[in-house]
Amino acid sequence: MLVLSAILVACLSSFSTDEYKLIKSIPFTGAKFTTDRLGNCYVIVENQILEFDTLGKPKANYSNLNSGNLFSVDASNPLKIVLFFPDFARLEVLDNKLALVSTIELRNLNIIQPLTVCQSVQDGYWIFDLQDMQLKKIDLNLQNQFESGNLGQLLGVSLFPNYISETDKNVFLNNPATGILVFDRYGSYLKQIPFTGLKSFQIIGNELLFIRDKKLMKYNLKTLEQNEVILPPHDSLLSARIEKQQLFLLTNSALNLYSY
Repeated sequence: MLVLSAILVACLSSFSTDEYKLIKSIPFTGAKFTTDRLGNCYVIVENQILEFDTLGKPKANYSNLNSGNLFSVDASNPLKIVLFFPDFARLEVLDNKLALVSTIELRNLNIIQPLTVCQSVQDGYWIFDLQDMQLKKIDLNLQNQFESGNLGQLLGVSLFPNYISETDKNVFLNNPATGILVFDRYGSYLKQIPFTGLKSFQIIGNELLFIRDKKLMKYNLKTLEQNEVILPPHDSLLSARIEKQQLFLLTNSALNLYSY
């Protein structure tokens, strides 16, 4: 499925706008969203999470007014949805019906000021802790596995990352001021991809997808080639994701689901 998705991403650059079919447009303002590999989408709006299926029909919802601001949702594992609440340094783990399974208090693990969190492909969680400027991995038993060392001292730059994602081989930590920092699966720093000002991104195979100047761009991590992905007409593009043969576009006014 990952190989197929990568091929589809490559093909999108040569599409014309009439090759997209609008499935559903769901009105939203002030929202953030992500997707899972099954084509479900998860929208954060007014501090709650709303799940929609591949046709844009509501599936489930969840909110917890006692956990502070809901900053992000990680649905990379569709059976395990992870919500991050930075105010309380808390993770809430939901099942595929958005029912609460467990709560992880990061400060009890000596992770004092977490800024961004993602699930690990190898199980566990990757977390950037501003308190000591370290990228950390904890396992499913909530034991510390890996630490990067103080990245501020190592790189000589200010760090205030806002997004993190892991592939089979690497961890990608987005620091808007300097670019995307790339680490190996043990948390050792490798290099930086100099795309600044990003809010999030998606990696499919060797393709890095990100928004720049209201356009969806793809950057090949091996060849370093960069191209624009042709999109259907839209107003004020905020973010985009691709799953299977579907395109998800979030604008200032709606979340639009397309097939292609």
